[in-house]
Amino acid sequence: MKKVIDTIKSFFENNDWKYNFNDEDKVFSSGIDMGNILGNVRMIIHLEDNFYNVYMVMNSKVEEKYFPVVAEFLHRANYGLKDGNFEMDYRDGEIRYKSFVNFKNIDVSEEVVGESIIVGAAMIDRYGKGLLKLMLGDGSPKECIEFCESEEKDSMSN
Repeated sequence: MKKVIDTIKSFFENNDWKYNFNDEDKVFSSGIDMGNILGNVRMIIHLEDNFYNVYMVMNSKVEEKYFPVVAEFLHRANYGLKDGNFEMDYRDGEIRYKSFVNFKNIDVSEEVVGESIIVGAAMIDRYGKGLLKLMLGDGSPKECIEFCESEEKDSMSN
């Protein structure tokens, strides 16, 4: 595990990225400014014996009355994703994107660390604005997913 911790630290340091590391809990914490209405997204990397999870946590929480439509939205967003998934905490409405890296019997490169972080930020960026629309009561889950996925196509064609 020490080698993975050192690789993650190296990734942050080589990219001038501020972070904290709790050695006792084996948890890195940092954040990403999305540069848009989504604001800052909190990042947590939680290490276990043979794997780590990267959590990108949105700063807006879902009001309980919107839990059912947000859950549908997240299921629609998750369908077909190849790396990671969205989750909602039914206790407090927290929304996060989780990715997983298995490092049992292998060395993890800085490139793998970067990809495990960037995928979550990219998914928050892709689906976050539609999710905010839905959380404000502006549209159905299907309409908001279509908005997100049409925005993706629009940005790819430019």
